[in-house]
Amino acid sequence: MKNSDSILQTTPLYPFRFKPIYKNYLWGGHRFRDLFHRSIPAENDNNVIAESWEISDHPGGVSVIQNGLLCGFTLRDVLLSHPRELFGTDYINPNILPKRFPLLLKYLDAAQPLSLQVHPDDIFAQEKKLGDLGKTEAWIVVDAEPNSILWIGTRQPYTAKEQEQLIRNGNWESLLNPISVQTGDCFFIPPGTLHALGAGVLVAEIQTSSDITFRLFDWNRLDNKGKSRELKIEEGICVLRNPGLPVTAQQPVKTGDIHCEQLLIDTNFAINRWTLNEPNIWYNDSRCHLWTVLEGTLVVSFVAGRRTGTKNPEREPDPDVIEILQQGDSILIPAVCRLLHCIPENDCRTVFLDVL
Repeated sequence: MKNSDSILQTTPLYPFRFKPIYKNYLWGGHRFRDLFHRSIPAENDNNVIAESWEISDHPGGVSVIQNGLLCGFTLRDVLLSHPRELFGTDYINPNILPKRFPLLLKYLDAAQPLSLQVHPDDIFAQEKKLGDLGKTEAWIVVDAEPNSILWIGTRQPYTAKEQEQLIRNGNWESLLNPISVQTGDCFFIPPGTLHALGAGVLVAEIQTSSDITFRLFDWNRLDNKGKSRELKIEEGICVLRNPGLPVTAQQPVKTGDIHCEQLLIDTNFAINRWTLNEPNIWYNDSRCHLWTVLEGTLVVSFVAGRRTGTKNPEREPDPDVIEILQQGDSILIPAVCRLLHCIPENDCRTVFLDVL
């Protein structure tokens, strides 16, 4: 066994930070530099970034650990070597490993509107052999310029035939449902839902691990080579759904903890929002969690322990793993990590998402 393999097998899991994976599209902006105060890689023209994949096991970008003893290993490495410690014994069949980590956490900075698009569900993706999964997602607004909007769903409950006719005729004003947004809003976007992010909006996106997008309209714009981006109108029309209900922001629901409110619960993921202005001890429910800080600074402390069965079980426990998470920073908390000490910097208000 190689030395690196031995380290991977014998090191107990701890909260992981990952190197951001940047994606640049023509609608990207500067808020990763200006708001999150990140150093942008030199190859990115004019410091423009559209997306930052924070935690991902998707083939389009696999996250690399950047803290602790497992620095340099990937999320995929951890999944394959420690599936039960990562996910929790109550939530994984040890005989059937997931093909990849099921969720993807990212940020999107829209200096221009995103294309009008729709994502398929798992059934359509499998039937058409698209080589990826279907996509369910949610947006949490982190920053929004005055009068910003986004589009989710249709203006009224059109029939499938009416939707198709409006799309083919390019009658977007009659079709689209514009929604005014403000910081803190959470929107759920199931497969088959027409949607686009408007200019001036920065969101945290939680989604299933997929990258299939059917672009229906791109605002008649051209890329930096003077070409329009590819549309997939036929595929998009095939997967559109018509729920017949107006789309609004999710209404937060109180939980048993005064610091926590539930934003969303779905079969694919649940999202809680924590607001702290004093130290707090967070107890794990034996599941894997993803955290990302929306506002303020959070100091997270975890006392690492040795796994049973190691050669030196009597050795001193490992020191605290301490991470200082600023706005836009994310960590993955394996199921085996039982509790964390959470301290908002200077007892100031800190807001973070907990995805499970």
